[in-house]
Amino acid sequence: MSVTLNKLIASVFIAMVPLISQAQDGIRPLAPGCEKRYVLSFQDDAPGFFVDKNNNKNGTAYELLLEIVRRLGCKSTEQITPYLKNKENFQRNKSDIYALSTQDKEMDKVADFVEMYSFPRSLVVSKKDSNDKDTVATLLKNPKIIFGNVTGGFLFIQPQERLELEAKHRLREFTGPTSVFNALLEGRIQATFSSPAFTYYFITREKKMDQFRAIPDPQGGLYHAGFYLARKRLTEAERGKIREIIHEIRADGTLLKIAAKYVNPEDLVYYKPIGSF
Repeated sequence: MSVTLNKLIASVFIAMVPLISQAQDGIRPLAPGCEKRYVLSFQDDAPGFFVDKNNNKNGTAYELLLEIVRRLGCKSTEQITPYLKNKENFQRNKSDIYALSTQDKEMDKVADFVEMYSFPRSLVVSKKDSNDKDTVATLLKNPKIIFGNVTGGFLFIQPQERLELEAKHRLREFTGPTSVFNALLEGRIQATFSSPAFTYYFITREKKMDQFRAIPDPQGGLYHAGFYLARKRLTEAERGKIREIIHEIRADGTLLKIAAKYVNPEDLVYYKPIGSF
């Protein structure tokens, strides 16, 4: 064997030593990068998604979806549409992950719902049309109070409440949350049900809270917010992996960190890692 060949063999052996050692330690080289491109579906309305004055994308749904894809190590395509179109596209299997949403019977037929957090609703009502003694129950019965809601959806309004308000012509519907709260701020409606994120974005952030009351509704139960994972577009293994990541995002405090930008400090309790409060 020539001297040159001996040197070549020696060089290859030296180069392989670290790999052999890694294998013995249970460490493996990183797997090839993710080739799948996930289609992310979310509503083009705040606070789930909005573009700030510096042309930067923001929003709870937007940031959480990007965090999921980042942890998957994959690329993504954003499908940003109005509420009804967004829901319709997802039901027609045009996207992989839909956020953020409360559980919906129609969506349950085509996708798995994965909860991320729960929160109570409140009723935001104009101070000039209410008083300190008012409750959700009294305002629902007050014929002078016109409520706002999203067309084709439930902005934290319960089905029976919706039917009763519609029957009395006391419900106005709008294309999205921004339109609902604009109507509230302009006095075209007097009240709407809300979540911590909606109240912060549309009322507190605009320094308008002195004009409104946010009445807690302990009898209204909790609303569960999360993600829908398309069954026809995602394998069972893929859905399982995404489900794990969603749970990790809350458990490691990432959800709380993101929520701190979008809700009032007193509402952060709903976004903390489970067991930390």
